[in-house]
Amino acid sequence: MHRSRIARSLLLVLALALVASACSGRDDESVSSGGGGGDGGSSDGVVDTADCPDTGTAGISDDNVITLASSFPQSGLTAAFAQISKGYKAYFDQMNDAGGVEIAGESYTIEIVDLDDEYDAANTVNNIDELVGAPDYTDAFAVFNVVGTANNVAIRDVLGDNCVPNIFAATGSPVWGNPDYPWTIGSTLAPYTLEANAFVELLKEEKPDATIAMLVQDDDFGAAYQEGVEMAIEGTDITIAQVETYPAGSSEVAAQMTSLNASGADAFFDGATLLACPTALQEAADAGYEYTFVSGTCISKTLMGIAGEAGEGAYAVTNIKDVISPEFAEDPAMVTYKEVLAEFGEEGVDPENGIVAYGYTQADILKQVLEGLPELSRGALMNAMYEIDEMTSGLMI
Repeated sequence: MHRSRIARSLLLVLALALVASACSGRDDESVSSGGGGGDGGSSDGVVDTADCPDTGTAGISDDNVITLASSFPQSGLTAAFAQISKGYKAYFDQMNDAGGVEIAGESYTIEIVDLDDEYDAANTVNNIDELVGAPDYTDAFAVFNVVGTANNVAIRDVLGDNCVPNIFAATGSPVWGNPDYPWTIGSTLAPYTLEANAFVELLKEEKPDATIAMLVQDDDFGAAYQEGVEMAIEGTDITIAQVETYPAGSSEVAAQMTSLNASGADAFFDGATLLACPTALQEAADAGYEYTFVSGTCISKTLMGIAGEAGEGAYAVTNIKDVISPEFAEDPAMVTYKEVLAEFGEEGVDPENGIVAYGYTQADILKQVLEGLPELSRGALMNAMYEIDEMTSGLMI
Protein backbone atom coordinates (compact mmCIF):
# COMPACT_ATOMS: atom_id res chain seq x y z
CA MET A 1 0.00 0.00 0.00
CA HIS A 2 1.32 3.42 -0.90
CA ARG A 3 1.89 5.81 1.96
CA SER A 4 2.98 9.43 1.92
CA ARG A 5 4.04 11.42 4.92
CA ILE A 6 1.72 14.15 6.12
CA ALA A 7 3.42 17.34 7.26
CA ARG A 8 1.57 18.35 10.44
CA SER A 9 3.49 21.46 11.49
CA LEU A 10 0.81 23.84 10.24
CA LEU A 11 -2.30 21.76 10.83
CA LEU A 12 -3.87 24.21 13.27
CA VAL A 13 -3.48 27.00 10.75
CA LEU A 14 -4.70 24.78 7.93
CA ALA A 15 -7.77 23.69 9.85
CA LEU A 16 -8.72 27.36 9.94
CA ALA A 17 -7.90 27.98 6.29
CA LEU A 18 -11.49 28.76 5.35
CA VAL A 19 -11.76 31.24 8.20
CA ALA A 20 -8.57 32.97 7.09
CA SER A 21 -9.89 33.17 3.56
CA ALA A 22 -13.16 34.62 4.75
CA CYS A 23 -11.58 37.16 7.05
CA SER A 24 -9.19 38.34 4.36
CA GLY A 25 -12.19 39.68 2.52
CA ARG A 26 -13.44 41.70 5.47
CA ASP A 27 -12.66 45.06 6.98
CA ASP A 28 -14.59 47.60 9.00
CA GLU A 29 -16.97 48.27 6.12
CA SER A 30 -19.28 45.98 4.18
CA VAL A 31 -17.48 44.74 1.10
CA SER A 32 -18.59 45.67 -2.38
CA SER A 33 -20.64 43.03 -4.10
CA GLY A 34 -19.73 43.67 -7.69
CA GLY A 35 -23.41 42.98 -8.14
CA GLY A 36 -25.29 42.51 -4.93
CA GLY A 37 -26.63 39.93 -2.60
CA GLY A 38 -29.89 38.44 -3.70
CA ASP A 39 -31.99 38.91 -0.58
CA GLY A 40 -33.85 41.92 -1.86
CA GLY A 41 -31.81 44.81 -0.59
CA SER A 42 -30.38 44.54 2.92
CA SER A 43 -26.89 45.98 3.10
CA ASP A 44 -26.32 45.48 6.82
CA GLY A 45 -24.17 42.36 6.54
CA VAL A 46 -20.64 41.68 5.38
CA VAL A 47 -21.85 41.28 1.80
CA ASP A 48 -23.59 44.38 0.45
CA THR A 49 -26.90 43.29 -1.07
CA ALA A 50 -28.34 46.73 -1.82
CA ASP A 51 -27.90 46.51 -5.59
CA CYS A 52 -28.88 42.87 -6.01
CA PRO A 53 -31.69 41.68 -8.25
CA ASP A 54 -34.74 40.32 -6.49
CA THR A 55 -33.55 36.71 -6.82
CA GLY A 56 -32.49 35.97 -3.27
CA THR A 57 -34.56 32.80 -3.01
CA ALA A 58 -34.03 31.59 -6.57
CA GLY A 59 -33.23 27.91 -6.90
CA ILE A 60 -35.50 26.88 -4.01
CA SER A 61 -38.56 24.90 -5.09
CA ASP A 62 -42.05 25.11 -3.62
CA ASP A 63 -41.45 21.77 -1.92
CA ASN A 64 -38.29 23.08 -0.22
CA VAL A 65 -35.61 21.59 -2.44
CA ILE A 66 -32.42 23.68 -2.64
CA THR A 67 -30.59 23.26 -5.95
CA LEU A 68 -26.81 23.61 -5.97
CA ALA A 69 -24.89 23.67 -9.26
CA SER A 70 -21.36 22.47 -9.84
CA SER A 71 -18.87 22.01 -12.66
CA PHE A 72 -15.80 19.82 -12.45
CA PRO A 73 -13.75 17.37 -14.54
CA GLN A 74 -15.49 14.02 -14.86
CA SER A 75 -13.97 12.27 -17.86
CA GLY A 76 -10.74 11.34 -19.55
CA LEU A 77 -7.39 12.30 -18.09
CA THR A 78 -8.97 14.79 -15.67
CA ALA A 79 -11.52 12.44 -14.08
CA ALA A 80 -9.68 11.95 -10.77
CA PHE A 81 -11.26 15.09 -9.30
CA ALA A 82 -14.76 13.69 -9.88
CA GLN A 83 -14.26 11.62 -6.74
CA ILE A 84 -14.77 14.78 -4.66
CA SER A 85 -18.44 14.86 -5.65
CA LYS A 86 -18.97 11.29 -4.52
CA GLY A 87 -18.21 12.37 -0.97
CA TYR A 88 -20.59 15.31 -0.81
CA LYS A 89 -23.35 13.55 -2.75
CA ALA A 90 -23.31 10.65 -0.28
CA TYR A 91 -23.48 13.11 2.61
CA PHE A 92 -26.41 15.03 1.13
CA ASP A 93 -28.25 11.80 0.23
CA GLN A 94 -27.91 10.62 3.83
CA MET A 95 -29.03 14.03 5.10
CA ASN A 96 -32.03 14.09 2.78
CA ASP A 97 -32.98 10.56 3.80
CA ALA A 98 -32.96 11.66 7.44
CA GLY A 99 -35.35 14.53 6.73
CA GLY A 100 -33.04 17.20 5.34
CA VAL A 101 -31.60 20.28 6.98
CA GLU A 102 -33.61 22.61 9.20
CA ILE A 103 -33.29 26.29 8.29
CA ALA A 104 -35.23 28.96 10.16
CA GLY A 105 -37.80 26.44 11.34
CA GLU A 106 -38.37 24.65 8.02
CA SER A 107 -36.87 21.46 6.60
CA TYR A 108 -35.14 21.47 3.22
CA THR A 109 -33.43 18.88 1.07
CA ILE A 110 -30.51 19.50 -1.28
CA GLU A 111 -30.08 18.39 -4.88
CA ILE A 112 -26.88 18.69 -6.89
CA VAL A 113 -26.83 19.35 -10.64
CA ASP A 114 -23.48 19.22 -12.38
CA LEU A 115 -21.71 18.95 -15.73
CA ASP A 116 -18.28 17.84 -16.91
CA ASP A 117 -15.92 20.68 -17.82
CA GLU A 118 -12.81 18.54 -18.46
CA TYR A 119 -10.86 21.06 -16.33
CA ASP A 120 -11.31 23.68 -19.08
CA ALA A 121 -12.34 27.12 -17.81
CA ALA A 122 -14.31 27.94 -20.96
CA ASN A 123 -16.38 24.81 -20.43
CA THR A 124 -16.90 25.81 -16.80
CA VAL A 125 -18.41 29.12 -17.88
CA ASN A 126 -20.78 27.39 -20.30
CA ASN A 127 -21.75 24.79 -17.71
CA ILE A 128 -22.55 27.35 -15.02
CA ASP A 129 -24.52 29.46 -17.48
CA GLU A 130 -26.59 26.39 -18.33
CA LEU A 131 -27.00 25.03 -14.80
CA VAL A 132 -27.70 28.30 -13.00
CA GLY A 133 -29.77 29.64 -15.88
CA ALA A 134 -28.27 32.57 -17.76
CA PRO A 135 -29.12 35.36 -18.19
CA ASP A 136 -31.18 35.59 -14.99
CA TYR A 137 -29.23 32.97 -12.99
CA THR A 138 -32.28 31.73 -11.12
CA ASP A 139 -32.25 27.96 -11.78
CA ALA A 140 -29.88 27.16 -8.90
CA PHE A 141 -29.60 28.73 -5.47
CA ALA A 142 -25.80 28.64 -5.34
CA VAL A 143 -22.72 27.25 -7.03
CA PHE A 144 -20.87 24.65 -4.97
CA ASN A 145 -17.35 23.22 -5.05
CA VAL A 146 -16.31 24.07 -8.61
CA VAL A 147 -12.86 22.56 -9.16
CA GLY A 148 -9.86 24.59 -10.31
CA THR A 149 -8.36 28.05 -9.86
CA ALA A 150 -8.78 29.23 -13.46
CA ASN A 151 -12.26 27.71 -13.53
CA ASN A 152 -13.46 29.69 -10.52
CA VAL A 153 -11.78 32.88 -11.72
CA ALA A 154 -13.65 32.50 -15.01
CA ILE A 155 -17.08 32.50 -13.33
CA ARG A 156 -16.61 34.84 -10.39
CA ASP A 157 -17.50 38.05 -12.26
CA VAL A 158 -20.82 36.87 -13.65
CA LEU A 159 -21.80 35.21 -10.38
CA GLY A 160 -20.89 38.33 -8.43
CA ASP A 161 -22.79 40.57 -10.82
CA ASN A 162 -25.88 38.42 -10.32
CA CYS A 163 -25.41 37.88 -6.57
CA VAL A 164 -25.09 34.11 -6.84
CA PRO A 165 -23.02 32.50 -4.06
CA ASN A 166 -20.00 30.54 -5.28
CA ILE A 167 -19.15 28.60 -2.16
CA PHE A 168 -16.31 26.26 -1.25
CA ALA A 169 -14.35 26.82 -4.46
CA ALA A 170 -12.28 23.64 -4.72
CA THR A 171 -8.87 25.27 -4.97
CA GLY A 172 -6.30 26.49 -2.48
CA SER A 173 -5.59 29.67 -4.41
CA PRO A 174 -4.88 32.67 -2.16
CA VAL A 175 -7.13 34.88 -4.32
CA TRP A 176 -10.30 33.76 -2.53
CA GLY A 177 -11.34 36.25 0.11
CA ASN A 178 -10.59 39.16 -2.22
CA PRO A 179 -13.01 41.93 -1.15
CA ASP A 180 -13.61 42.79 -4.81
CA TYR A 181 -15.20 39.34 -5.26
CA PRO A 182 -17.17 38.66 -2.08
CA TRP A 183 -19.54 36.19 -3.74
CA THR A 184 -16.77 33.60 -4.14
CA ILE A 185 -15.27 31.94 -1.09
CA GLY A 186 -12.78 29.09 -0.75
CA SER A 187 -13.08 25.69 0.85
CA THR A 188 -11.14 23.87 3.56
CA LEU A 189 -8.31 23.12 1.14
CA ALA A 190 -5.04 24.43 2.51
CA PRO A 191 -3.98 27.62 0.72
CA TYR A 192 -1.17 26.78 -1.68
CA THR A 193 1.04 29.39 -0.06
CA LEU A 194 0.69 27.60 3.29
CA GLU A 195 1.56 24.28 1.67
CA ALA A 196 4.71 25.88 0.31
CA ASN A 197 5.52 27.35 3.71
CA ALA A 198 5.10 23.96 5.40
CA PHE A 199 7.67 22.38 3.08
CA VAL A 200 10.14 25.20 3.63
CA GLU A 201 9.67 24.89 7.40
CA LEU A 202 10.53 21.21 7.09
CA LEU A 203 13.66 22.01 5.09
CA LYS A 204 14.71 24.69 7.59
CA GLU A 205 14.75 22.00 10.26
CA GLU A 206 16.14 19.12 8.22
CA LYS A 207 18.39 20.77 5.61
CA PRO A 208 18.69 24.54 6.11
CA ASP A 209 20.89 25.04 3.03
CA ALA A 210 18.70 23.01 0.68
CA THR A 211 18.25 23.76 -2.99
CA ILE A 212 14.80 23.19 -4.48
CA ALA A 213 13.69 22.06 -7.94
CA MET A 214 10.08 23.06 -8.67
CA LEU A 215 7.54 21.83 -11.20
CA VAL A 216 4.41 23.99 -11.38
CA GLN A 217 1.50 24.52 -13.72
CA ASP A 218 1.78 27.50 -16.06
CA ASP A 219 -1.12 29.51 -14.58
CA ASP A 220 -2.30 31.15 -11.35
CA PHE A 221 -2.35 27.76 -9.62
CA GLY A 222 1.32 27.19 -10.28
CA ALA A 223 2.26 30.81 -9.64
CA ALA A 224 0.79 30.58 -6.14
CA TYR A 225 3.11 27.70 -5.29
CA GLN A 226 6.17 29.42 -6.74
CA GLU A 227 5.42 32.69 -4.98
CA GLY A 228 4.73 30.82 -1.75
CA VAL A 229 8.12 29.13 -1.80
CA GLU A 230 9.89 32.35 -2.77
CA MET A 231 8.32 34.19 0.17
CA ALA A 232 8.97 31.35 2.60
CA ILE A 233 12.70 31.11 1.84
CA GLU A 234 13.36 34.83 2.30
CA GLY A 235 15.97 35.30 5.01
CA THR A 236 17.08 31.65 4.88
CA ASP A 237 19.92 29.82 3.18
CA ILE A 238 17.47 27.79 1.14
CA THR A 239 17.44 28.57 -2.57
CA ILE A 240 15.46 27.60 -5.66
CA ALA A 241 17.74 25.85 -8.11
CA GLN A 242 15.29 25.78 -11.01
CA VAL A 243 11.59 26.13 -11.85
CA GLU A 244 9.91 24.37 -14.77
CA THR A 245 6.31 24.83 -15.90
CA TYR A 246 3.87 22.76 -17.92
CA PRO A 247 0.56 23.71 -19.63
CA ALA A 248 -2.64 23.26 -17.64
CA GLY A 249 -4.31 19.95 -18.44
CA SER A 250 -1.16 18.34 -19.82
CA SER A 251 0.36 15.20 -18.37
CA GLU A 252 3.52 15.40 -20.45
CA VAL A 253 6.28 16.60 -18.12
CA ALA A 254 9.20 14.35 -19.06
CA ALA A 255 11.23 17.15 -20.65
CA GLN A 256 10.70 19.45 -17.68
CA MET A 257 11.71 16.71 -15.25
CA THR A 258 14.85 15.88 -17.23
CA SER A 259 15.91 19.49 -16.83
CA LEU A 260 15.03 19.64 -13.13
CA ASN A 261 16.76 16.34 -12.39
CA ALA A 262 19.96 17.76 -13.87
CA SER A 263 19.82 20.85 -11.64
CA GLY A 264 21.56 19.19 -8.70
CA ALA A 265 18.78 20.20 -6.29
CA ASP A 266 18.38 18.46 -2.93
CA ALA A 267 14.60 18.74 -2.81
CA PHE A 268 11.79 18.39 -5.33
CA PHE A 269 8.57 20.41 -5.04
CA ASP A 270 5.96 18.68 -7.17
CA GLY A 271 3.38 21.42 -7.59
CA ALA A 272 1.64 19.62 -10.43
CA THR A 273 -1.91 18.30 -10.40
CA LEU A 274 -3.90 15.52 -12.04
CA LEU A 275 -1.78 13.05 -14.05
CA ALA A 276 1.16 15.44 -14.33
CA CYS A 277 1.80 14.96 -10.61
CA PRO A 278 2.34 11.18 -10.46
CA THR A 279 4.12 11.33 -13.81
CA ALA A 280 6.58 13.83 -12.32
CA LEU A 281 7.13 11.61 -9.28
CA GLN A 282 7.95 8.69 -11.54
CA GLU A 283 10.37 10.84 -13.54
CA ALA A 284 12.01 12.02 -10.30
CA ALA A 285 12.36 8.57 -8.77
CA ASP A 286 16.01 8.04 -9.70
CA ALA A 287 17.17 11.65 -9.35
CA GLY A 288 18.31 11.31 -5.75
CA TYR A 289 16.19 14.02 -4.13
CA GLU A 290 16.45 13.89 -0.34
CA TYR A 291 13.03 15.48 0.15
CA THR A 292 9.97 15.44 -2.10
CA PHE A 293 6.76 17.41 -1.58
CA VAL A 294 3.53 16.82 -3.48
CA SER A 295 0.65 19.23 -3.95
CA GLY A 296 -2.40 18.71 -1.79
CA THR A 297 -4.34 18.36 -5.04
CA CYS A 298 -2.35 15.20 -5.77
CA ILE A 299 -2.80 13.16 -2.60
CA SER A 300 -5.87 11.27 -3.74
CA LYS A 301 -5.58 7.50 -3.70
CA THR A 302 -6.07 7.47 -7.47
CA LEU A 303 -3.17 9.77 -8.32
CA MET A 304 -0.72 8.52 -5.70
CA GLY A 305 -1.62 4.99 -6.72
CA ILE A 306 -0.43 5.82 -10.22
CA ALA A 307 2.85 7.09 -8.78
CA GLY A 308 3.34 3.76 -7.02
CA GLU A 309 6.68 3.31 -5.30
CA ALA A 310 7.85 6.65 -6.72
CA GLY A 311 5.53 8.35 -4.22
CA GLU A 312 6.86 6.53 -1.18
CA GLY A 313 8.11 8.95 1.47
CA ALA A 314 6.80 12.08 -0.22
CA TYR A 315 5.57 14.83 2.06
CA ALA A 316 2.14 16.45 1.76
CA VAL A 317 -0.07 18.76 3.78
CA THR A 318 -3.69 18.08 4.64
CA ASN A 319 -6.20 19.11 7.28
CA ILE A 320 -8.41 16.04 6.77
CA LYS A 321 -7.88 12.94 8.89
CA ASP A 322 -6.02 10.24 6.98
CA VAL A 323 -8.73 7.83 5.84
CA ILE A 324 -6.34 4.86 5.68
CA SER A 325 -4.42 5.50 8.89
CA PRO A 326 -4.91 3.05 11.78
CA GLU A 327 -4.69 6.13 14.02
CA PHE A 328 -8.22 7.14 13.00
CA ALA A 329 -9.75 3.70 12.41
CA GLU A 330 -11.93 3.90 15.53
CA ASP A 331 -12.49 7.65 15.39
CA PRO A 332 -16.28 8.20 15.69
CA ALA A 333 -16.40 10.68 12.81
CA MET A 334 -14.38 8.32 10.61
CA VAL A 335 -16.65 5.40 11.47
CA THR A 336 -19.72 7.49 10.59
CA TYR A 337 -18.12 8.65 7.33
CA LYS A 338 -17.45 5.09 6.21
CA GLU A 339 -20.96 3.98 7.22
CA VAL A 340 -22.50 6.81 5.19
CA LEU A 341 -20.36 5.95 2.17
CA ALA A 342 -21.29 2.28 2.47
CA GLU A 343 -25.03 3.00 2.54
CA PHE A 344 -25.38 6.10 0.38
CA GLY A 345 -22.25 6.22 -1.76
CA GLU A 346 -22.35 5.58 -5.49
CA GLU A 347 -21.36 2.15 -6.68
CA GLY A 348 -17.60 1.78 -6.63
CA VAL A 349 -16.91 4.80 -4.41
CA ASP A 350 -13.77 4.28 -2.35
CA PRO A 351 -13.96 5.61 1.24
CA GLU A 352 -10.17 5.25 1.45
CA ASN A 353 -9.70 7.98 -1.15
CA GLY A 354 -8.83 11.20 0.68
CA ILE A 355 -10.55 13.51 -1.77
CA VAL A 356 -13.83 11.67 -1.20
CA ALA A 357 -13.45 12.56 2.48
CA TYR A 358 -12.72 16.16 1.47
CA GLY A 359 -15.98 16.34 -0.49
CA TYR A 360 -17.90 14.81 2.41
CA THR A 361 -16.42 17.44 4.73
CA GLN A 362 -17.55 20.35 2.53
CA ALA A 363 -21.11 19.04 2.69
CA ASP A 364 -20.92 18.66 6.47
CA ILE A 365 -19.75 22.24 6.94
CA LEU A 366 -22.36 23.61 4.54
CA LYS A 367 -25.10 21.85 6.50
CA GLN A 368 -23.87 23.54 9.69
CA VAL A 369 -23.85 26.94 8.00
CA LEU A 370 -27.37 26.44 6.66
CA GLU A 371 -28.67 25.40 10.07
CA GLY A 372 -27.55 28.72 11.52
CA LEU A 373 -29.19 30.97 8.93
CA PRO A 374 -31.82 33.42 10.21
CA GLU A 375 -33.52 33.07 6.81
CA LEU A 376 -32.82 31.17 3.63
CA SER A 377 -31.55 33.61 1.01
CA ARG A 378 -28.46 34.04 -1.09
CA GLY A 379 -27.35 37.09 0.87
CA ALA A 380 -27.93 35.40 4.24
CA LEU A 381 -25.87 32.41 3.12
CA MET A 382 -22.90 34.52 2.05
CA ASN A 383 -22.96 36.59 5.21
CA ALA A 384 -23.02 33.40 7.28
CA MET A 385 -20.07 32.03 5.31
CA TYR A 386 -18.05 35.08 6.31
CA GLU A 387 -19.05 34.66 9.95
CA ILE A 388 -17.68 31.14 10.33
CA ASP A 389 -15.31 31.27 13.30
CA GLU A 390 -14.39 27.63 13.79
CA MET A 391 -14.33 24.34 11.94
CA THR A 392 -16.30 21.62 13.69
CA SER A 393 -16.50 18.95 11.00
CA GLY A 394 -15.50 15.62 12.47
CA LEU A 395 -13.08 14.64 9.72
CA MET A 396 -10.98 17.78 10.09
CA ILE A 397 -7.86 17.63 12.21
